Amino acid sequence: MRGRNLVLGLTAFGIAGLFASAGAAYAGQTTKPVTFSKDIAPIFQSKCQSCHEPGSIAPMSLATYKESRPWARSIRERVATRQMPPWHIDRSVGVQKFKNDMSLTDEQVATIVAWVDQGAPEGNPADFTAKPVSTGLYW
Repeated sequence: MRGRNLVLGLTAFGIAGLFASAGAAYAGQTTKPVTFSKDIAPIFQSKCQSCHEPGSIAPMSLATYKESRPWARSIRERVATRQMPPWHIDRSVGVQKFKNDMSLTDEQVATIVAWVDQGAPEGNPADFTAKPVSTGLYW
């Protein structure tokens, strides 16, 4: 009897896992492995680093994995709710193309969320290319 309950429990768990993964894929979340070095750093460099680098307005730098990792859960929350990067243009009305648009695409948001949900791994450091510190957008 005990073995039968174990088999039934494992079967139910497996079926629930299949539905959960299918739901995540349907919701647009990426299921491929996401790493900081290969996937997240380019997003941060193009959309976040002008404020989140040493000497700029943001309270922390996101220029390296070591600097970004402690903030992973907060980054996920702020990006998923579109509080960051601050871009207060209604994406459903009017002009959609702006010079220096710092907003994130839905795909970029999904990639950042997946990175955090996967444990915010660094990946291969050889995949990381540092961006020079900006001389532009300082407050």
